[in-house]
This record gives sequence, C-alpha cells and structure tokens, in this order.
Amino acid sequence: MPYHQSQKNLRYDFNAVWQRLKISGSQSLQTPNANNFEAFAGSTIRGSHRGEKVIRIFQGGKEYARIYPCCWGHTTNCNQTRIGGYSDALDQWC
Repeated sequence: MPYHQSQKNLRYDFNAVWQRLKISGSQSLQTPNANNFEAFAGSTIRGSHRGEKVIRIFQGGKEYARIYPCCWGHTTNCNQTRIGGYSDALDQWC
C-alpha cells in the first residue's frame, strides 16, 4: 500500500521523464541540495510493482530509491523514502 507524502508541482509527467531517460540512457544529476545521483529508467521484474516502469536512483554506486508512476509528484515513494529532490532534478533535466 502506497504511503506517499505531500504533493509536488512538476512540469512533466512520469512517462515523459521515463521515456527521455530510457532513450538518453543513465543520467548523472544533482538535487537542489547538491546531492549527486544517477538515474536509470527500467521496468520491474518482481514485487508489488511487477511489470511497471521505474526510475531507479543511485548514490555512491548503491541503489537509494525507486520512483514508480504512482510516486511521481510526491515527496516520498511507496516505501516512504524521500524522493522530492530527485524528482525536482529529473523534472528540470527533462
């Protein structure tokens, strides 16, 4: 069950960002708070989001968070991990 917090105003929808990321390949970006991260577009193969599109966020070579379509536009994802700064950076990049 999703536990998203607060909504964000983003210019682009999840599919637009995911598609651009999928075509462009992984991107090295920075959040508004100057946290460096890499973003990858993919699809899940198991779990409650099986078969869904996902944007995977990595910091320091380790997966930090996943952003699913239902999480886009919120400050936290389904696992209550803060994703707001990552979505801000991805939205700006797109």
